[in-house]
Amino acid sequence: MSETVALHPLRKWRTREGKTLQWCAEQVGTSRQVWSDWERGRRRPNDTFMPRVRQLTGGLVNADAFYPPISEPV
Repeated sequence: MSETVALHPLRKWRTREGKTLQWCAEQVGTSRQVWSDWERGRRRPNDTFMPRVRQLTGGLVNADAFYPPISEPV
């Protein structure tokens, strides 16, 4: 049985747009590795990079994409 892992919204956006990790990283002023870490959930863009990510993606990827949803109280 295989488990499906949901792709991060940033990665979904990048692949849908046909952009490379390197291109995206250059557009926001970071490294390919940092962008990859954002896509894998290993890091989050800080307050310098988040506005750049939001602008690059046309607002389709915002800060909410980097934080887990708040669970409802039981």
